[in-house]
This record gives sequence, structure tokens and C-alpha cells, in this order.
Amino acid sequence: MAAVVASTALAASLVTVFATTVGSGAALAEEPRVPEGFALRESPSGQSPGDLTDFAYLPDGSVLTTGKTGKVAWVSTDGHSRVLRSLSVESQQDMGLVGLAVASDYETSRHIYLARSVPTGGGSYDLTLARWEVTGSPEPTGLTNETELLRLPGDANVHGITGIVADEDGTIWVSIGDVASYTEVDARALRAQKPYALQGKVLHLTADGRGVPGNPFYDPADPDSARSKIFASGFRSPFRLSLDPRSGLPILGDVGWNRWEEINLVQPGRDYGWPCWEGTEGTPGYRELPECEDAPNTAPLVQFRHGRDVDSANSVTGGVVYTGTSYPEEYRGAYFFGDYTHQKLWSLRYDDQGRLVRSPESPPLGTHIGRPVKFDTAANGDIVFADIGSGKLKRLTYTPGNQRPVAKVSLETDPETRTVTFDGGESFDFDGDPLTYHWDFGDGTSDTGKRVEHVYDSSEERFTATLTVTDAAGASGTAEVTVVPGNHTPRLRARTEEDRTYAVGETVSVSVWAEDDEDGLLDVSWQATVVHCPEDATCHSHPSESGEGTRFSVPFTDHPDSHMELTATATDSEGVSSSYTFTALPREHRLTLSSNVPAAVEIASEGDGDTSTRGGTAMVTAGATVSVAAAGTAADGESVFSAWENGASERTHTFTMPDEEFTLTALYATPVEQRYANEPGLRDILGEPTGPVVIDGDVYYREHADGRLYWSAGTGTHEVHGPIAEKYVELGGHKRFGPPTTDQTVTPDGRGRFNHFLGTPYTRAVSVYWTPETGAHAVWGEIRKRWAALRWERGPLGYPTTDESRTPDGIGRYNHFSKGGSVYWTPRTGAHAVYGAIRRHWASLGWERSYLGYPVSSEYSVTGGRRNDFQGGYIEWRAATDRTVDRRVSPS
Repeated sequence: MAAVVASTALAASLVTVFATTVGSGAALAEEPRVPEGFALRESPSGQSPGDLTDFAYLPDGSVLTTGKTGKVAWVSTDGHSRVLRSLSVESQQDMGLVGLAVASDYETSRHIYLARSVPTGGGSYDLTLARWEVTGSPEPTGLTNETELLRLPGDANVHGITGIVADEDGTIWVSIGDVASYTEVDARALRAQKPYALQGKVLHLTADGRGVPGNPFYDPADPDSARSKIFASGFRSPFRLSLDPRSGLPILGDVGWNRWEEINLVQPGRDYGWPCWEGTEGTPGYRELPECEDAPNTAPLVQFRHGRDVDSANSVTGGVVYTGTSYPEEYRGAYFFGDYTHQKLWSLRYDDQGRLVRSPESPPLGTHIGRPVKFDTAANGDIVFADIGSGKLKRLTYTPGNQRPVAKVSLETDPETRTVTFDGGESFDFDGDPLTYHWDFGDGTSDTGKRVEHVYDSSEERFTATLTVTDAAGASGTAEVTVVPGNHTPRLRARTEEDRTYAVGETVSVSVWAEDDEDGLLDVSWQATVVHCPEDATCHSHPSESGEGTRFSVPFTDHPDSHMELTATATDSEGVSSSYTFTALPREHRLTLSSNVPAAVEIASEGDGDTSTRGGTAMVTAGATVSVAAAGTAADGESVFSAWENGASERTHTFTMPDEEFTLTALYATPVEQRYANEPGLRDILGEPTGPVVIDGDVYYREHADGRLYWSAGTGTHEVHGPIAEKYVELGGHKRFGPPTTDQTVTPDGRGRFNHFLGTPYTRAVSVYWTPETGAHAVWGEIRKRWAALRWERGPLGYPTTDESRTPDGIGRYNHFSKGGSVYWTPRTGAHAVYGAIRRHWASLGWERSYLGYPVSSEYSVTGGRRNDFQGGYIEWRAATDRTVDRRVSPS
């Protein structure tokens, strides 16, 4: 979740807005790009920009279309349209009038199918699939005789009934999303896995809405049960589906949450994984749930990563298989589909077995194509799609050679002088050829040029101007625009709030008054739009609520990474419109995720990009519902999740973002804490903890009243206590000696206690030994190795009575031991033991400071006695006399 736009505070103001006349274009958009020979041709849909949701061809080639706000329209083959009926809908987020299919027997039955959100009062609604009858002949004039086939509760305002296909055999295919939240981990999404629920499924129904007998889970005793209707499961938002012409199987696009978009060729009875899986990856936030522990998953035909790069996708729209013959051979039989967010078009191929044989193009087949929300095929097989952004139907045509250009017109009017400025700059040529511009102003005059001005006389009030653009090869395209040169543009006055930042659910209210010189006060219509701007993807819009009147109020969106635009429009009697847009910004604060030990802790919420934040921070809108997920086991492989710092006990935790910066920490029980909790005897030895678990690199430890408990991956968990612990800490603890590799252990003779320690590259292995008589002392490295070779405390040296110490000359190191022995070491001589009479004799000479220097051997047997060799000579003990003698030996 990244910041969308910076918050600003603006003083309350009364803004007067002057807009351009009818025909003015929006901001210049990039022209569509398709391969050479292809072109996109627009045709009317009878729906407004932002409202077009679906379309279907009638047998005579005319088109039925649906609008999100409830309008069903018919468009003739020559482009004129009429509204057949305006249905009552609850138009929220994905909901409204969103699905359409024409029955295979339409010519005799006049049946169509519609999916919509039916209001039930108070803003609530149900999701319905219904069969309707089209009235009027030969041209449609209305709709009647609704027969409801499916009804589901509107539990969430996204992922409802996402597709309808009327099969040639009279059955109906229906795709339904999970009807669950997109902003948080929502247990309702798990219904996509359940055989008793219709959510998250592809259904195959008879014409009366019952299960088809051939369905994989069909129950002859209960054909109306959910199980009988289900063909496949595990979908999030299967938008849209069509049928493979070879196998008859559904093929669909499933819109992803955090990371992946899918194209699935749906096999009967298969589970496609949602919400436990997204693509071939476990879904953060859901994968931690018990229900997802052994959840099945069918790999998609292809999957796309969210992001900004050329091959990414952020909101896939399922398409159709091309069945025509006019496209080049490589596209015949290919599946065409798109991406709503990135305005892309791809094709791919799969074989009769459903195996991918040609991956989607890279770069995509088409870019900047508009926002596709439904694909279909024209009578000749051409790919056609509904572009909700423009409200147009767009047809992908192919003609070898030169393509005719596309003319686009915008204009500005000065009614005082009746001067109209015409601009054809948005016109384009698919082949990239330069264009010439010819204007017919509709009053008997003309001109040339990309941008021209024309003054109209007062003989008439309305004209039709025509732009003709021609490319270098002589191909041309035209566009017409209505001109009312003497009409004044409506003026809008807006009263705005001082603070334009909002928490989720807070009321955004704007007041606008519209006046016109000719018509006086005008009615105002409103459209709210959620503009989603994920950090790693392009912005795109989701039309939301609409309304009428001078004041308009909506709750601020819960969509992550989004702001809202409330647009007021007033239109005068001449059809000239003015608009004012108020931008409501999210009031964001920093959310910081952490854990007491290194662990995978992440935000699990949708953002059309990869919005998962593993640890670290993210900007989140106040009032947003946030789901966070913690791994069951930390990165150390041993620490286990215990709770969140705020007391929540489940690893997947959902909360409301406060109106301030907020830090949430996942708490893990470390191996140190686990052992202490599980062993009462250990608790008696160590006493109560006196501080938190400390993590120092790869070592964990905790202070207790009578000792410490340590853990590392290489040593496990061990305690150290009493005088041994005191000596260990005094000499540098784990930083110098590493963590313990044993608990405190009784020596074989029962007199002493010891701990071994891992050591460091400097000290190597270390031990601390203790007896009541000697106290606790440390021995390590080569000295320890020599002592160990002499059987530790059981040998001739006994227990250490000193820590390893430096000799006065600074060259060597030594330990003294309880039985009157010592081990001395230097880098040159190594470590050697000296004890008994020989040690006493050496000491009387001044130890290593004498002419003998350091021992170069440990004591060994010679004829008649024992001997130690030294750097400068030797000392020999003779058994017959029980005396020692020393001799100088010249170095060889």
C-alpha cells in the first residue's frame, strides 16, 4: 500500500467553473498500437463512458448492451440505438447490471439472460441471474417476463456474477466470484472451496436454473442443490468466461489479489485454488489459515505477474477464441484476451489437450486499446470488445496493406463572437502515416489544417461539422461533431470542504450550482469515480455511485491506493455541457510491521500490484480494513508464532487502521522461551526471567535470576547458571566464547560441574569447570585440547585453578590445575603439560623466564624416570633418587 497522492488542505472556497462546449475531448490519450495490418474500429453501444459493462450480438447482427446503472440498450446495424428498459440496480463497485447473454434459441424464444444486483432496501442487494423476454418485432422495443434462475446475498460489493454464456444446447454457463472483501483476508472467500456454496464457482445450468446432469457432482435426488450446479471451483473473480469451440470447456480470466492474474481452461471437477492459492503461489494471509493447509490447486494455463513492465497484467479480462479466416494464419484458432488496467491485448494458443503451445505475445499484441470488460466475436469472427472507458464497442479488423486513419475532433466555442476552434490533433493512423486535415464546417465553407478557427454567421444556430483525415496512400476517415456557435457554456459554482483528505467511510460532500445565460438554473448530475493508483502499476478508474441535485455525498472508498473524483455535470437545452471535478484524497498514515525475531510478516491486501509489505512500512488510509499475516515459524526455523502485540492470537489478523501512525509487532516464542515453558525443573534452576529475549546475531539468550538460557541453530538450547554463569559472563559471555553446547553437567567424580561452549575462531572450543575448592575457571583452545588429551580432570592435572592467563613476557598462555600441574602454550612451542616434581623444579628456576624457556613437550617416560623438554634444555626426574636435574642444551 503506497501513498497515492500527497495530502493538501485547501481553504473553503466557492469555485466558478467554465467548461468547453459539447464535443470537447478529454486529455490527450495515447493512440492504440496494434500490429501492421490490424486496426481498431469503434461503434456506438448506446451506453455512456464508464457505464458500458456487456454486449451480445442478436441473430440479425444488431447488438444488445448493458450499462452498470441498469440500462439495457439495443443498437441497430446502422448505429442508431434505443433503451429497452432501465432496471433497478444497486450500483456499487463491481455491482450493477453487469452480465448479458442471448439464448441460443433467441429467434423463437426471444430470451436473454441478465445478471444484476437487485436492491433489497437500505443499500443492501442480492445478486440475481434472470431470464427475460425481448418484446417488439422486428426491432426490439422492450423487456418483459423476468424469470429468476439464481439469487445470492450481496455479501460484498465485488466479485459477483462475472459472466454468462448461453450454450448451443440450451444450457447456461455462469461464473461467480467469491463475493468477499478485496481489502482484507475474508473468511467468506473460503466458500470458493466449498461444495455447498455457489460463490467462487463456474456453474453449468439448465435453462430453468438447475444443475446439468453431466456435472461432476450432480445429485439426481437434488438437481437444484449447489453441488449439482457446480462444474469447477476455486475462483476469485472469473471475469469473463467463454467456451472453447473445440472442447466446449469454459476458458476464463481470473482477476488476482496481490500478485497473479490467471487464464484457466476449466476442466470438470477441478479446484483452481483460490483463496489458498493465487496462480502457483500460496496466497499471503490465506495460506496461513488451517483450511488452506492441504488445499488443492490446479495450475493455470498462464499466469501474469502484477507490475508495470510490458509483460505484466493487473486486471485480466477473459476473452474468446478467434474462429474467422481474415486474420493471419498465426492468429486463427488463437485465444484473444485483455487487461483492463493496462489497456492491453494478447493472444495465445493451446492444443486439443488444453496444453499451452504459444505463450502470450511479448510485447503485447495491442496497447492503449481502451479498457476491455467483455470480448465476443462478430459474424465473420472478428474480435470485438466493450471498452467501458469510452463507452464504445471496438472491433479488431485486419486488412493487408494500408489502413484507413481514424478521425477525432475536439472544439472550443466563443459564443460572443460565434468563433469555433476545431482541433483534429487526436486523430491517428494505424500505419503511422502523416495525415492531412480537411474541415467541412456545415455552412458551405471549408478549411484545411490540424487546428483551425471558423466564425459562423447568425443565419442558423446549429451546424454539423465534418473532419476528414487522409493518409499518404489516400485512405481517409471521417468524424462529425455538432456545433452551436451562439450558445453560452453553463457555469458551475462549487462549494468545497477545507480539508480534502478522508478516512475510509467518511462522508465526502460537495455542493454545485449550475447556471446558463439562456436557460437559467440547470439540473446537475453526478458521477463518483474511484481512481486506483497502485505503486507499481498505472492508474485506472472504477465508476462508483451516481446521483442528481445540487449536493452530492458519498462515503470515501475503501479501495487501497485510491482517491476519489466527484464529477458534477450540467447540460443546457442545446446539449452543451460543463463539468466540475472534486478530488477527495486519502488521509494516510504509516503502518509499520515488525516481529520480535526475524520472520515473514506482511500486509495481505489487494492493490492490483504487489502490495504485500514484508516487514517494513506502508502508507495506509485511516479507517481502512487491513489484513496482516505472520508465518507460523520464524526465519530461524524454531521460533513459533504466539500472538500479535495487540493481543490478537490468530496469525492472520484483520484490524482497522487508526487515524495515526501505527506499529504492529508479531510475537514469536523463541526456542529459549519454549524450553523454559516446557521444563519445570529448568525453571527451578534458573529462576524468573529478568529481561526479554535478546537476539545478538545468530544467538538468542535471556537473563534469569540465577543464570541464562541460550540458543543458536548449531548448538540448540542450553542453560548456564551459578558460578559457571558468572565466570562465563565475566570473561565475555557468548561474544567471546560462543553459546553453550551443554547444560551445566556433573563431572564423573561427582565433585565438580562444567559447561562446554561453542567457542569462536579465536578461542575455539571452551569449557568452564567449577568445584567448591577451585571455583569456576575457563580453559580453551590448545590448552583445553592438551588437558582433554590427559583425560580432563581425571588425569594428572585435575581441575583448572586459573583461567587461561597471559605469561609475563606476553608470548605465551597458561592454565594452572588443582593437582599441581600446568599447561603452557606459545604459538611456536604448542601446548604442553608440566606437573609434579618437574613443574616444581621449573618454577624454582623462574618458570619460562629461566634459561629453559617454555616446554616443548609434555612429561614423558625415560629410562629410570620422567622428563620434560624445554626450549633451552630439559628437566629430568630420577625415580631412584626422587630428585630432579636440569640440563642446558644448545640449540641445534
